[in-house]
Amino acid sequence: MSTETTNDAISRLRSVALVGLVLAAGLAVWAAVSHRQEGSGLPKYSQLSVFQLTGQDGKPWSSAQMDGKVWIASFVFTTCKNSCPMLSLQMKRLSSSLPLGDGFALVSLTVDPVHDTPARLREYAKAIGADDPRWVFLTGSKKDLKDVIMGGFKLTAEPGDKERDERGDPDILHSSKLVLVDKHGQIRGYYDGLLGSSVEAIRRDAQRVAKEQ
Repeated sequence: MSTETTNDAISRLRSVALVGLVLAAGLAVWAAVSHRQEGSGLPKYSQLSVFQLTGQDGKPWSSAQMDGKVWIASFVFTTCKNSCPMLSLQMKRLSSSLPLGDGFALVSLTVDPVHDTPARLREYAKAIGADDPRWVFLTGSKKDLKDVIMGGFKLTAEPGDKERDERGDPDILHSSKLVLVDKHGQIRGYYDGLLGSSVEAIRRDAQRVAKEQ
């Protein structure tokens, strides 16, 4: 093979290699952009099944009403003196910090349905200043709430436990987590509801999830 032929072959190989590198770089850029467009990067935990409970207005409430909304759930009871006041304060902060509009919602589920009737939940909401129409308080049967909280959200709860503490209040074991749920009913994050920094983390992640298709 002549020197000229060898040089031509080397040139062709270099050209092919350069084209390959350009294509690879283009694919990498496309993949990166595509990833940013398709998701927030947040994990996807379990899918919530549609559930039916009762709102503080006494009317039936279905989680299907949350379709297309990004929402945050908390788990409290009205006579709780320990973690619940802080959890409700965190939810109130979220109601103020989340973008306006019906694309976001807040849902507080009682873990003491035996005592937390719709009327009592209304009083509780008024007492803590929960005047955001996007924030709903839910009750229901002990079984239904246990199924939703433990089976759906995968969190600890003993709804309607008859045990009482030394003050005569219900001694109910329940989670202090705040849970982020996306527009399709998928759980996307668990946050420590007793940490002040959780509000900013949830607000940021909720907005990221809201941009997903």
